[in-house]
Amino acid sequence: MSAFSILAIASGRPDDAAALAIAADFAKRHASAVTVVNAYESLTSVMAPMYAGAAVDRAAWRTLSEGGEAARQSIDAEVRRQAERFGLGTEPGDGAAIVVAPPGATAWDGLMRELPLADIVVVGHSTASIGGSFAGPFGEALMEAKAAVFVARNDAPPAGRPAAVAWDGSLQAARAVRAAIPLLKDASRVAILQDPDELMLSPGAQGDPARLARYLQAHGVATDAMVKVGGRNVGQALLKAAADVGAAMLVAGAYGHSRLGEALFGGATRTMLGAETGPHLIVSH
Repeated sequence: MSAFSILAIASGRPDDAAALAIAADFAKRHASAVTVVNAYESLTSVMAPMYAGAAVDRAAWRTLSEGGEAARQSIDAEVRRQAERFGLGTEPGDGAAIVVAPPGATAWDGLMRELPLADIVVVGHSTASIGGSFAGPFGEALMEAKAAVFVARNDAPPAGRPAAVAWDGSLQAARAVRAAIPLLKDASRVAILQDPDELMLSPGAQGDPARLARYLQAHGVATDAMVKVGGRNVGQALLKAAADVGAAMLVAGAYGHSRLGEALFGGATRTMLGAETGPHLIVSH
């Protein structure tokens, strides 16, 4: 068991509960603290620059402001519920705790204040998926910070269940693996997934799965399989291979390029995020 810094993102969506439950389980299991950022985008934080100097219908301002207050109350209530469920503190310094971060001037400000010292960021699937709240600037922030992001598909913790690592030797995949070490230690077994046709697998090559296996073993994570994947759609192939080994969690690098207006990550990870079913994901750019 090793403590680490957990940042959970809540955005007023129904699957906030799943993300907060997963984060709370991590905190309980690793004697760690979760900081919850309210990323609900209110009218003033999103639309005010757009309407600067223009007349805006008061009813529209009121409606979105009320939505922001409703989201805040919902998030606060869910944090209290998960704290009680997992026996966590709700104040900074409580040890194993889940704490709502003080509000920033905007949701962006709140995220940027907490992101630099986060070891892992937990979000719900609908928040991270294509077209979710982290499309555009929020996705850009996570990619720029090279943060490891845990995408919670449901509220079932991955601990005690199989896990899989998609390994190509890239810096992105390595960052995801390093961030996932505490969670991979909790797995019942770990499989390495790889498409050998796209890699140089000579001894010592950076993509050699044996090197990853030795690295994981040195950190107390034992691997029990190396699974070859292939196909035109790498994302779909990885999801199928993860399902075949019964993985509750898939660790992968984010392969896409960063650009405003695009979803959280591109490439194979975009495919995995867009899938309606599959394992929890840990991805890093």
